Amino acid sequence: MHRSAENEKYPLRVTAESWLGDIPLKDLQIRHFAVWRDERLLKVKPNTVMRELRILRVLIDWVRDERGAEIKDNPARQLRVRGTGDARAPFFTDQDEQRLLFELSQMSNKNHLRLTKLALTTGFRRSELLSLTWRNIDLKKRIIYIHRKNCAATDNSSAPRLVPLQGKAKKILEELSERHGKIIDLTKGAARHGFDKARQKAGLKTLRFHDLRHIAISRMWSSGMNALEISACSGHRDIKMLMRYSHFQLSI
Repeated sequence: MHRSAENEKYPLRVTAESWLGDIPLKDLQIRHFAVWRDERLLKVKPNTVMRELRILRVLIDWVRDERGAEIKDNPARQLRVRGTGDARAPFFTDQDEQRLLFELSQMSNKNHLRLTKLALTTGFRRSELLSLTWRNIDLKKRIIYIHRKNCAATDNSSAPRLVPLQGKAKKILEELSERHGKIIDLTKGAARHGFDKARQKAGLKTLRFHDLRHIAISRMWSSGMNALEISACSGHRDIKMLMRYSHFQLSI
């Protein structure tokens, strides 16, 4: 039921199958997580360890508060991971964008190119773009209706969001002849594979699709949009989180 369930399954499975998974919840102490952290740092980067630690923190809170686990506090919340960056700042020039879009344009399925173009203009997450249908689009009113599932730690409802349809995104959509069904007719796996193939050919080996969200939001700041306007587009409710996605130097 968790919104990020697919991304969380692997690290949770690895943890459950390790020595840490054999320790009863009531016996867990910060020293156990400290040893786990140091072992993980030998294999992965600090930011990866921090992401996995956040998953464990929420999981232990949930099992304590909602499943009656006999633990007084959450030792995972006492742990710190040094060397983590506050935000990812991808370096992306106009030339990089041209090479990436060119490689995507060479694919027989034009949905790959359309997906990346919309990501660069809207700042939407890949999952949001792949779930968009024409029922979510009002070209006359220049509005996109987004429904995104809340975090399971809060509830399992869907939070609606009205997003202003920007000029470039509107132009991309108006160019489409078929206006029924999904906007991007791709599966999650096909979308990931197509983007990875294009970025490799474009020589952008470190670029992730989620970086396009950073780039789009940074361009919104550079264009003069204010925080309220950008948060309406990005869906960020917390200004601190919004600022983590803002890198003025990305608009080169």
